[in-house]
Amino acid sequence: MSPVDNGSTTPSVRTKKSTGLSTSTILLVIGASAISFLAGTLFALSFNECPTLPPPAQAAAEQAKGTPLESPETEERILVRKEMMEPLQREVPPAEPAHTAASHRKGQLFPETVRKFVTGMAHVDKAAFTEKFELGVPLDQPTKGSEDILLLYSGRKSMPTKYQRSLATNIQQLTTEEATENCLFLNMIYTHHEGQREQCTAIIPQYESFHIHKWMRLPSGKGGVDKNNPLRPVGRGLQPNGIDPFKVPIYERHTKRLWEMLRKYLDSVDDVLNELRPIVNRIKIKNTVIVMVCNHGQSELLVNFACSTHARGLDISNIIVFATDEETKELAESVGLAAYYDERNFGEITSEAAKEYGDRHFTAMMMAKVICVQLISLLGVDLLFQDVDIVWYKNPLNFFHKNEHDPIHTFDMYYQDDGSHSTRYAPYAPNSGFYYVRYNAKTRHFLTSLLMQGDLVLKTFSHQQAMTAVMAEHASLFGLRVKVLSRDENDFPGGYHYHRKNGEFLRQMFKGEVSPTIFHMSWTKNKDNKLLFLKQMGEWYLQDKCVSKKLADIGVEKDNFVSSCCSKEALVTCHYKDKPSIKPCKDSPALDQGRPSFW
Repeated sequence: MSPVDNGSTTPSVRTKKSTGLSTSTILLVIGASAISFLAGTLFALSFNECPTLPPPAQAAAEQAKGTPLESPETEERILVRKEMMEPLQREVPPAEPAHTAASHRKGQLFPETVRKFVTGMAHVDKAAFTEKFELGVPLDQPTKGSEDILLLYSGRKSMPTKYQRSLATNIQQLTTEEATENCLFLNMIYTHHEGQREQCTAIIPQYESFHIHKWMRLPSGKGGVDKNNPLRPVGRGLQPNGIDPFKVPIYERHTKRLWEMLRKYLDSVDDVLNELRPIVNRIKIKNTVIVMVCNHGQSELLVNFACSTHARGLDISNIIVFATDEETKELAESVGLAAYYDERNFGEITSEAAKEYGDRHFTAMMMAKVICVQLISLLGVDLLFQDVDIVWYKNPLNFFHKNEHDPIHTFDMYYQDDGSHSTRYAPYAPNSGFYYVRYNAKTRHFLTSLLMQGDLVLKTFSHQQAMTAVMAEHASLFGLRVKVLSRDENDFPGGYHYHRKNGEFLRQMFKGEVSPTIFHMSWTKNKDNKLLFLKQMGEWYLQDKCVSKKLADIGVEKDNFVSSCCSKEALVTCHYKDKPSIKPCKDSPALDQGRPSFW
């Protein structure tokens, strides 16, 4: 199934007619020339950081004579400076007299006081528009009152030629092609659309900013939104109840701890890469490796994954496991996986499983996940990262290695949809436990930047939250293209599908009505629950005698591990009647009190 489908056969165009403004998805279409935020920044830098830069004419003359420029970057800097100076060399028009609020030509939608940045408006079917201009975010399904998107035109020339006169006086429904016919620039804003929030959106004429600046009516101390409070500027993640999941890392507790980790990492990175390179070159397929991270406390999930792929006859020869202890490295190799253990960087990570999401063992493993993908990226290969609580029904690389002309090849990175479309993970809601990265300069820099901002992982106890924040900035600043594989598609289900919608997706899966590529047991408190849920789903293939044990304690040789410990058939057992199961578990207790039986 195409990853850009999103339920989106282009709908038929409705009759063009005037209508009231009913949408809250706002797009500002800039059709006139403006000084960009980047140009403004570089302009400032040109005077503060480049005082010795020769004038363009002088530099060009020196180059023509064969005189070397001051540095390899000088020629590029000359071109940048030339672009920066162009706006200053234009004649500045005389200031026009200020308009009053009443300066409003008869029949016009907007007054004269805003005519330089908004003169017309149209609306377009949301599904059709977002299919044409895909940003990769997992889109909410259109609901009544949010079926369309709204476009603002900055001038007559940016409007569709056929409607330049009528759009200045009426709001009309257009097709995507009609609406964007003359747009040389298109700025897209995603906004809240539930209709339950007293929200205002201000568009300010100014040189451009590519961030939304958020204000809320909050008290000076603790507390939530209240109309009796003044509007205050806040961080983008602040919630209406006043809770901020994006608190600043503390130097003594987070940044200094990160620096200690980075000191070890940077001192050893060249040696580590030299050790990894032959392993990666040996196992890569189509320049791609699959990366997993595991300690002994999670090893039964890793081994179960491998056993399930053996039972289904799926190829796992290009997987490399970054083991954080020797015991896990030994187990990974016994089920046919390549494994690497780096004591310099992982030696202090505990072998215990995390007791719950966000505890110190969990956070330590999150940093290990950041390091391993950055290392693989430095080796110049594509990578698929996945957690150990995943089962395959098909090899997922077949999805990402489609024909190069497939639309999926226009993105740099692809993530499973976490399902939690909250401000904390906005706008992408990526699941950091399953994602594919195409190697290029943008993705390599992204993974390096995430490592360097590891104190945010340590502060928020979340690899996923920090990754989303860095991702949003790199998408805006560098044009990093990220595609999240929507939760409304069938290929990559996870904890959202297991715990939400009364398990309806799981019912369809058990009946064979949907055929996913993988299943990810995310959204689950700890390893113990993951095991029990997988067992009653019919996704457990590891014999009890081999669970939570070191290879030496199991008493089998490496070469005999698969035949001794892996079952060829799923080992199904019931545990909770209110959780999805492949067979009725009505006699089992409920995990969540008051919940009815899944069957």
